[in-house]
Amino acid sequence: MAVLLSLNLSDMLVVALVYTRMMTVNYFAYFVPAVIIMGLFAASLDTGRRIWLALREGVIQYELSLPVSIQGLVVAYLIAGGCAALVYAGSLMVIALVVLPAQSILSAVMLLPFLFVLAIGLAGISAALAALASTHGEFFFAFQNIMQGLLLTLSTVYYPITYIKNVLPAFLVTVVNANPLSLASGALRQYTFQGLPIQPTALLLILIASIPFVVLGASAYLWTLHKIQIQGKL
Repeated sequence: MAVLLSLNLSDMLVVALVYTRMMTVNYFAYFVPAVIIMGLFAASLDTGRRIWLALREGVIQYELSLPVSIQGLVVAYLIAGGCAALVYAGSLMVIALVVLPAQSILSAVMLLPFLFVLAIGLAGISAALAALASTHGEFFFAFQNIMQGLLLTLSTVYYPITYIKNVLPAFLVTVVNANPLSLASGALRQYTFQGLPIQPTALLLILIASIPFVVLGASAYLWTLHKIQIQGKL
């Protein structure tokens, strides 16, 4: 985690600041929110790795022997993944706020609960991939890389929507707009880095886009634990 944090910090404090001085636009204000969301994404996906290892190494059987319901285990893993990702992204945000106006702090604090829900949703995706790959050897990392590539590519994390509209067909542009990573990075850019007033509708959209991921991940992991509980193994 410390290594990943240092890499993202180098992107924020070296790449973004240098590019800003080379361009006529404020690239720092566009790129740093992308780094924060990518950090949130990467930390959330680590939940799936931990679940996959627990399934592979028999830790799950031990956890199922404890006086805890399988629903409790699922909730605990997802909340833990969301908390870890929020701490990671929050650390990046605190550093970014050093070079931002004081009023940006309030906007950042207001966004944190919604980023937490997004982090749980992303952890849910990772949990679903871990459950899917639990009986397929090393396929988990392949599934994870494919999903990571799709979610990041079909988002406005890297590129503004104006450029994406010139390249992708209309139905994919709709997917990009609905992507929770696009919604979260857009909210950070507008409300924290540009200082615009926070719109409740934008926050509600982040929740709506994130909740299906939470449900999908929880359902897949719950099904896997139920199967292990009955059969003793996968």
